[in-house]
Amino acid sequence: MKRVILTLGAFLAVATVIAQTAKQTDFAKIEKNIEKSKANLDNPKKNVAPKTWISHGNVLRDAYESMLLGTRMEMPIAEYNLLVGKPNEQMDEVNGEETYSVLKMDRINFYFFDGLLNSWVVTKPITASDPLVEALSCYKKAIELDTKAKSGKDIIESLTKLKYNFISEGLNSYKRKDFENANRNFALSVEVGEMPQVNSVDTAIVYYAAIAAQLAGKPENAIELFNKSIKMGYFADGNVYSSLNDAYVSLEKADEGLQYLELGFSKFPNNQTLLYGLINYYLSKGDDPNKVLVYLNAAKEKEPTNASLLFAEGTLHDKLENFDLAVVAYTKAIELDPNFFDAYYNLGALHYNKGVKYQEEANKLPAREFEKYDALMLKASTEFKNSIPFMEKATELNPNEKLTIETLKNLYFRFRTESKEYMDKYNAILEKIDSQQ
Repeated sequence: MKRVILTLGAFLAVATVIAQTAKQTDFAKIEKNIEKSKANLDNPKKNVAPKTWISHGNVLRDAYESMLLGTRMEMPIAEYNLLVGKPNEQMDEVNGEETYSVLKMDRINFYFFDGLLNSWVVTKPITASDPLVEALSCYKKAIELDTKAKSGKDIIESLTKLKYNFISEGLNSYKRKDFENANRNFALSVEVGEMPQVNSVDTAIVYYAAIAAQLAGKPENAIELFNKSIKMGYFADGNVYSSLNDAYVSLEKADEGLQYLELGFSKFPNNQTLLYGLINYYLSKGDDPNKVLVYLNAAKEKEPTNASLLFAEGTLHDKLENFDLAVVAYTKAIELDPNFFDAYYNLGALHYNKGVKYQEEANKLPAREFEKYDALMLKASTEFKNSIPFMEKATELNPNEKLTIETLKNLYFRFRTESKEYMDKYNAILEKIDSQQ
């Protein structure tokens, strides 16, 4: 299943914690507050009052927030240094292709990527149990005891803050690739939002909870949440339908997933993931993937000047190796939208890939068949040269696209001895690459 990058800036802005700095945080005092609050729960005269349970829930939430030392997701490291101060230890940690700067504090390690706070790991928790889950239990108990609705305002305020605490911790778990806990925290945020005291569910979080469930290997739970997201009107630009299909495919129920691809594509015909899903479905069944053209043509009838639909048609023909039809569709898309980067790039890639195939065919020939070899290499060179103007236009439209720049570098290198023009272009692109590093 494809990975989804969560962009929760709006939620995190609300959930940002204004806490003490590391030097000011008195964890011993926080621990004493927790013990004192627990004693109130054990007091039969006090534990019948809603405010006692609200107070304990708040103490637990404060403990959670204090652990974060006033930080927030995507906080720049310079701001962190001003707010939190010097770490006990700083080191680099390599995880796959990514390198993180790890800033270790007394009770928590912060992980920075590209200069921004990416995630954290609590190394010495204040409470033995999950403080947020325990806080939720406290607020529920307060609601149960608040028969005269005297503490309604305090309960609403505490639950609203807790909802965003769960979102923050869900995002942290997701970035740590702990999808089980990401799903749990996002789902708890939804649960709090659905409580009548709050009555405010962040629909995007339902979708993210579903994504986390799928990545955690819980497709049935993911299906339930994806359908809930649809009912709530959150479609993620159509990706919710492709994700539903992914969940059914993982359950070996691709035929049941097809309906979501078809429905999703009818609503979001520009969604390439849905298009590829339909193509792959028909290919896997040994059926005619040109059936997808039925959906595309229906969409084009409604929006005849939609360049994205022509681009989708080009993509379909490209995948089916109907290259001439792909060129026609991509070209029409560019006529409708002269700044369509993806169409230029795909045209360039189409010619480039054809050149690679001719070259591979030539290299497989026996040495004695030099005439066939030369003919195939000539075709390869023609296709490589045909690729250049489209890649150049794509680079003009998106100067920082590394894949396009790298492709052009290879093309210029290939023809650099043919003319001064190509040599100059090769040297210029090397300078561009050096300047971007």
